[in-house]
Amino acid sequence: MAVQVSFYSDAADPLHFSCRLIRRALASGKPVGVCVPAADAARLDQLLWTFEATEFIPHRRWDGTSPAMPGEVLLVADAALLPHRGLLLNLGDDMPGDALAFERVLEVIGHDAPRVQAGRARYRRYQRAGAKLDHFSAAG
Repeated sequence: MAVQVSFYSDAADPLHFSCRLIRRALASGKPVGVCVPAADAARLDQLLWTFEATEFIPHRRWDGTSPAMPGEVLLVADAALLPHRGLLLNLGDDMPGDALAFERVLEVIGHDAPRVQAGRARYRRYQRAGAKLDHFSAAG
């Protein structure tokens, strides 16, 4: 079965928008992993702690050495290392390793030209691989 890949483009703040997607993904009951570049991992970690004052999004930067807990969002640099193949949110410029093995992939694209170009390249790669694709605007 082909992976479902949803692209969310034109996000003013991709990391903040990702918090909304992560919250929604957790509600689905599927295991959630986030592929986040090392340069953005600390900021995303902080945002997930403070995103909603009355809500906690259970998460941690996962190194693969300890067991994952049910309902916990795992933040990783390499998606291929995740212990599940449920839902993957990609915040990197490259197509994550093993992305086509996940049930669902969410791709968040910001405004800046290099990230937009990288997102378009990933879209074409997923398309060539036979993924089911859809696109949404994250603006607004």
